[in-house]
Formats: sequence, C-alpha cells, structure tokens
Amino acid sequence: MHWADYMAEKIIRERGDKEVYVVESGITPSGYVHIGNFRELFTAYIVGHALRDRGKKVRHIHMWDDYDRFRKVPKNVPKEWAQYLTMPVSEVPDPWGCHESYAAHFMELFEREVEKLGIEVDFLRASELYKSGEYANEVRLALEKRSKIMEVLNKFRDIAKQPHLEEDWQPVQIYCPKCRKEANFVEWDGEWSVKYKCPHCGSEGETDIREGNVKLRWRVDWPMRWAHFDVDFEPAGKDHLAAGSSWDTGQEIVKKIFEKPGPLGLMYEFVGIKGQKGKMSGSKGNVILLSDLYEVLEPGVIRFLYASHRPNKELKIDLGLGMLNLYDEFDKVERIYFGLESAKSEEEAEELKRTYELAMPKVPQRLIAQAPFRFLVVLVQMPHLDEEGIIRTLQEQGHIPKELDEEDIKRINLRIKLAKTWVERYAPDNVKFELLREVPEIEVDDAVRDAMLEIAEWLEEREEFTLDEFNAVIFDAAKKRGIPSKRYFKILYNLFIGKDRGPRLASFLTALDKEFVIKRLRLEA
Repeated sequence: MHWADYMAEKIIRERGDKEVYVVESGITPSGYVHIGNFRELFTAYIVGHALRDRGKKVRHIHMWDDYDRFRKVPKNVPKEWAQYLTMPVSEVPDPWGCHESYAAHFMELFEREVEKLGIEVDFLRASELYKSGEYANEVRLALEKRSKIMEVLNKFRDIAKQPHLEEDWQPVQIYCPKCRKEANFVEWDGEWSVKYKCPHCGSEGETDIREGNVKLRWRVDWPMRWAHFDVDFEPAGKDHLAAGSSWDTGQEIVKKIFEKPGPLGLMYEFVGIKGQKGKMSGSKGNVILLSDLYEVLEPGVIRFLYASHRPNKELKIDLGLGMLNLYDEFDKVERIYFGLESAKSEEEAEELKRTYELAMPKVPQRLIAQAPFRFLVVLVQMPHLDEEGIIRTLQEQGHIPKELDEEDIKRINLRIKLAKTWVERYAPDNVKFELLREVPEIEVDDAVRDAMLEIAEWLEEREEFTLDEFNAVIFDAAKKRGIPSKRYFKILYNLFIGKDRGPRLASFLTALDKEFVIKRLRLEA
C-alpha cells in the first residue's frame, strides 16, 4: 500500500466519517519558499488525493503565517530593513519594489509555482484572518485559560530541563496600532480590550482583540488553528515533531484549551540537491525553488519525484546525470500504467501504477507522446535540427508516433526546451559535444577505414532502415575485422565530435544528415 493510502485509511478510521476532511500545510513567508518547504504542501496534497480516491470531500488549506514578526534581516535584503524588525512580515515593504509587501513577494511566487502543478489549494493569510476578527474568540479564550496553557508548556519544559515561563508570560503578542511594531502587554480587562505600551514609538493605550492587533504566540496559534478549521491531517518537519516540540505541546493545548482533537501527523525529512552542502534556507538565499525545477522537469515528473519517496526519508534531487535516469524511470512507469510495458511482477506493477495515479491530479486518458529525454539531450545539440527536425528524427527512429495531435506536440516541445536548459546549466562536460565541421586530423588504420567504408556504402544503398539494423552494421563491420571495440568507437567519436566518448552511436549518426555521415566516414571534406 502506498504511504498516502495508508495515511488516508488511518485518518478515516480515527477521525470517523466526516462530510469534509481537512488537510493543512503552512509556512511563514520570511524568505523564498523552496523545494524543501514544498514537501510539506505536497505531503498534505497527496494524502488529500488518497482521501478523494475513497470518495471523500477534502479541503486543503495552506496557511501563510504572514502575521509573524519580521525577526531578522536576511543577507539578500538591504541592512536598512532593520527599521522594520518586529513588524508583521505582511506589512514590511518589499525590498525589490514589485509586491505590496515583503511577505507577498514570496507568497505570490510560490502560489504561481503550485498552480503549474495543477494542485488545488486554499491559500489563506493569517494576517487577514486576525484582522477580520475571525480568531477573536479563540484569542480571548487563550487569555482566559492562560494558566492552563502555562501548565502544559511548563510540563514539557520540565521534561526538557528548561526553566519555567515567567509569571507574567502571556499567550499573545501585540502589534502597536500606531507604528505596527511589537508592543508590550500591560493588562487584559477580561473582555475584549488589551492595554499595551510600545517600546518603539512610546505610544500606549488599549486595543480591541477583534481589531486583530492581538495575535497568539506560535505554540498556541498552531493548535488554535487545528481547532478552528477542524484539521484532520498536517505533516510537519522533524524539528516540529521532536520530543517536547510545538507538535507535542499543540496536541495537549488543542484538547485542553480548545476542546478539539488534534490532527494526525506525518514527519517529513529534508529535501536537498545532490552535492550541495548545508540545509537550504529561504532567508539565507541558498535555495532551489520549484521555478528552478520547472526549468528542467515536467510538472508530472516533479510530482512523481515527491510521490515516489516516503516523506520520512531524505530526498536528494540530482540535477546532473541523475536527471536522465529520473526521466527514464517516469516514462517507464507511465508506460506500465497505460499497459504498454510490463513490470517485474504484478505487485510491482500495482505499486508503480498507484504512485503514478497519486502523482497526477488528473490522469490523462491516454499516453501522451514521450520524447525520450536522454536522446533529446543529444538532439538539442545538433546545429542542423530545429524543433520540427527533432520531432521528425524522433519519428524516424520510432521514439514517437507518426501521427501526433496538439497535446503530443505541446509535450514534446516542452521537453525539447527542458533538455536545452539542462544541457546549458547542469550537463557534465562528457555529455556536451559539438559537431566537427571539418574532417579532423586523426590516425585511422586500414582495418577501421575499411569498416567505415562498409558502413558508408551500406548507408548509401538504403533509403530506409531501422535503428537496430544500422546498429548491427556498425558492430558487424568491426567484428568481422577483429577491431577492438574501445579503439573502434574512440576513432568514430573523434571523427564526428572530437571526443573519445559520446552519445549512442547509431542513434546519433541517424540523427545527422545522411550525406554528411557518408562523406565523414569516407574522410571526405
């Protein structure tokens, strides 16, 4: 059983039959939302997908904690932004001047990225919810039960051997109505009014909880949200799920203070890039975004990549040669799903089909033409081939059907674009090549020369042939003359691209102009 199906069944079993199940993800937009952060949203999404497949209605909430404080100035932000410290990130100006706020700069980019994946998410902004008064009753309740909340938090601080909270600790923080920075709590009147004093602008006065200037602290805010939206499932990073962490305290607070059951959870591990050291940080700027993955990966391949890895296992994305293997794997699974290829066993087939199903918000009705990414990497480096030429070559070599509709062509053209970008940005040098315009000065012994002439003659005599036939001719010409394969192929590759190694020779030569290949094999200028 896929891990998402297992979790969906557990949710139904433990939460009972509900009209709507709620899955949640969320983050503070204090920096770029990277591919590691995306794992939380995708984990919530795929569990929701599994619930929908069981005929259940699902709401996926992604909470933008944009009412959190601006705590520090990131390296990629001007130092002058220190003047906005302790303001809500939703009210800090955008340093790049293109969005309404610092938080919006990151939120809107991520929302566009997620939209490309076809994932339906209800993006909510904490700033709007607080300011609209939606959380007012819960904020007041937390103030009423302050001592009980402190008991829970202090119990876990005892376990962690940490000092107890100060006696004047409050479950809320206040934003000054005048300067919008964090103000000091003075007194609550037992109803809706809270007195404050601002250490930044010197103002003091009262603010009504319903106006939204009073916000719950994180360890109270999170369980409040679970109760408010009746959340059934939320994944969390291992830092939040460590013993005595905000997950543990939240589970007690949601039951004892807000009198609702806590959601089921699932720990997810970090996502990184193979070869990159250190943990990605949106505020430090050392991040890979979904936008970066879109430069080289189809949306379906991105979803498949996350769906095929258990959340509690670290995911290292290989943007190098591993990219070719990823495409090969995805295409194979897709063919297995549509019954065009067999798996090793029926059990493996079912597992792969289910992974593919869960990775696709909407499974296509048929297999859309797959242009093999590995071969595209070769074709996009051919100077004489434009998009139409690449498609024609793929058809001639039997990689794609002769008849293509608009959907097929759209997918092939996308892969051509992605392959070009991958070659430019990530391909190692041994994958890159340049076709030699002139015959190079290399030593070719008589046996190899005879083999080359035989291949040239064979090509000249045929208008049509299969890739397998041509491949057999290349090998047989060397075999009958006892030419060692290493020396033989080294000469042939150097003849065309000036390297000792290169792409699969038969496919590569077939993609070239036939007359050019014949002349080069005959060492003619």
